Amino acid sequence: MGLRIEVLGVAHRRDGFNCGETALNEFLSHLAGQQQRRGLGKTYVALAEDGATIMGFVTVSAGQVVTAEFPSALKLPRYPVPVPRIGRLAVDRRYQGLGVGNGLLGFALNLARDWSAHVGLHGVAVEAKHDKARAYYLRLGFQAGVDDPLHLLLPLGTLTRASTQRGKSQ
Repeated sequence: MGLRIEVLGVAHRRDGFNCGETALNEFLSHLAGQQQRRGLGKTYVALAEDGATIMGFVTVSAGQVVTAEFPSALKLPRYPVPVPRIGRLAVDRRYQGLGVGNGLLGFALNLARDWSAHVGLHGVAVEAKHDKARAYYLRLGFQAGVDDPLHLLLPLGTLTRASTQRGKSQ
């Protein structure tokens, strides 16, 4: 599925979006545009064929993670490391199971890989909202935090190796 993904704009229809999580629905309806204007995060939307209906969204911002919160096997330095953060990822119920979420996550991970060519980044961080989301990210290679299993990190090296392997197999 080739997704059309754009930065959230005024022409995008937020009404009727329902991913099944009230907090995520309300974020898209009431806060995403506000936070974007304030420079607190960018929300990217996957659009239906009409170019206005939002099938799903992902919000990305800059951040850092305290490395002591992650397994020592990651061999992180003792100071916080820079990361892009995936703050929210949601797909409208009408489009769930069609690969929209994977497409949006792939888009965000590609942004991270692109940014890493210009600024120092260690990996991609995400705060899973619940255990089901946590399991999804763990299957993709994210590492769970030691004290907070919903705080996850995907080292950029893991992302780069996965991209290289995909490229060789195609």
